[in-house]
Amino acid sequence: MKQVWGNVKSFLYFSRGERNGTFVLVLALLLLTAVSYLYKKYFDVITPPDPMIVQKADSFFLALQYHEPDKAIEPPSGIEAERELPQTPKSFLFDPNTVSLDSLMELGLSRKQAEVFVKYRLKGGRFRTPDDIDKIFVIDSATKSRLKPLVRIVPFTDTIRHERVVGSKPIYVELNSADTLSLLKLKGIGSAYAKRIVGYRNLLGGFYSVEQLGEVYGFTPQLVDQLRQNIFIDTTRIRKINLNLIKYEDLRTHPYVNDYQAKAIIYYRSQKGNIKTLDELWQNKLLPRERFEKLKHYLDL
Repeated sequence: MKQVWGNVKSFLYFSRGERNGTFVLVLALLLLTAVSYLYKKYFDVITPPDPMIVQKADSFFLALQYHEPDKAIEPPSGIEAERELPQTPKSFLFDPNTVSLDSLMELGLSRKQAEVFVKYRLKGGRFRTPDDIDKIFVIDSATKSRLKPLVRIVPFTDTIRHERVVGSKPIYVELNSADTLSLLKLKGIGSAYAKRIVGYRNLLGGFYSVEQLGEVYGFTPQLVDQLRQNIFIDTTRIRKINLNLIKYEDLRTHPYVNDYQAKAIIYYRSQKGNIKTLDELWQNKLLPRERFEKLKHYLDL
């Protein structure tokens, strides 16, 4: 037993040099632990981003020259919501028998008032004198007084000369709902033109102006003028594009957007998040202003 205990003591015995070495080793380990902790706490370096990605992003946004709007416009409520966003009424000559819904809103009518105006025509109503505007009961007297001096109505006798007549009734065709058979009733429109009108209307999402017929292949300004007295447009039928939901493949098929512009809009949306106002498209050079003014009739958010 004494021999075993002696062997154990001999195994556990440390010389002076071994004790010093152990102490130094423990001290070194403690020091390394402390240094590692302090380095992470005070000197940890964040890995820099890829310089190529930073350069591309900077170039893109410098080209856009994007400026955040100073103040977000709160959505309107109550009666004022009928006018949507407040705007200064414009003054220009118009024919109440052919003026579009958007033009009526530019003249200072609310959307509701403009829609009632257009529906009056859809139901067969016709304006023969400026005073006939009084028939639109939703328009206040002050607005009527301001609009009447701007009215320029094509004389009814001139219209009759251009109309194709079935029996004794003149023909009026709503351009955004007419099929090819309805279009064939118009003077100067054959089957080829009727198909082209419907095909182009489907690509656009609808017409907002009679002038757009000039964009249909083969149409001349003279033919557009000839048809002007026999057609009208219900802009509420226009198919809208939701800029925050549409895909690149669908956006690029619109006649007013080329491939490059579609890519730019989708990329801008992916970088900035949801588009808040339509004006961002031209303010950030994603579309030329002239192209934007045509395309805005088909855009929604």
